[in-house]
Amino acid sequence: MFKKLRKAVHPVLVFSLFMIAANMGYAKIYKWVDEDGKVHFSDREDRSVEQEVVNVKPGASKWSRFDIRINAVDVELSDEENQQIVDGVNNVYEFFNRVMSFDMYRTVPVNILILKDRTEYQNYLVRKEKGMAVASYGVYISSEHQIVVYVQENRSRTFKTIKHEVSHAVVDTIVPYAPAWLNEGLAEQMEVLEHDQAGLYFERHEDNRRVVAQAREQGRLAGIEQFLKLPSNKWRHSDMSGASSLRAQAGQFVGFLLSKPTRRNFVVRLMHNFNRGDRTLAYYLVDDNYIGGVSMLDLDWRRWLLQQGKGINRL
Repeated sequence: MFKKLRKAVHPVLVFSLFMIAANMGYAKIYKWVDEDGKVHFSDREDRSVEQEVVNVKPGASKWSRFDIRINAVDVELSDEENQQIVDGVNNVYEFFNRVMSFDMYRTVPVNILILKDRTEYQNYLVRKEKGMAVASYGVYISSEHQIVVYVQENRSRTFKTIKHEVSHAVVDTIVPYAPAWLNEGLAEQMEVLEHDQAGLYFERHEDNRRVVAQAREQGRLAGIEQFLKLPSNKWRHSDMSGASSLRAQAGQFVGFLLSKPTRRNFVVRLMHNFNRGDRTLAYYLVDDNYIGGVSMLDLDWRRWLLQQGKGINRL
């Protein structure tokens, strides 16, 4: 049975908020104690309670671009395509470093194997005894720190798949206890992660938007409580069946969470909780850490679905 967090504040929550503030420049973190003796931290001021301001000074990020190894077998990649892959992978690393506040020097950079077609991809996975993944577009093999993909008819989708699998490589390495919905949702969002002179940003994931909109219209969209309480093994089983919209919902839900600084900070808190080995069911962490609990989260999510968010979400 899973239990909610105790009255004493979780040290990971304090650490996470400090890391968040460090990324925001000089920032204020507000601390208060409720009537039950539970300590709260937030990056928002609430005049309805007596708060103590904890000032946090920024820390410089040490992140720098990785050299990415690409092995294309019987595939010709132009210099532009090679650069697109390298830039895409580094954008994912930068996201986890600058936005999620993880030290990416602790992550082993992946090597990327690109095969010429689906048949070669399937044969490779069979040889590696990864037969369960033959229906996928790409896979991350953790034992070898390797991402394997094949060239799809739309080559740009191949490059999106690489970014998707890089996200799995990062999460599986540094946040192994992250629930399946969060792991997969982040990977889906990395597919539309881009970078320009102003920095990182997400484009709208049109494929996931359409799937979720259709599921909502047909009454098949999982409620947030059901979504968050679904164990990772059951989530993966349902997703692999191909009959559900869970993967698209995970991507859209994480996109919703990353669309505003306060919700984004909430994702950072969750990720650092799981990074420190917390195995509490995500539902209870959400109910304890999201302002207003799961009911407010569900309301915010439904409002966002109606508006569909912005076309561009800058980080």
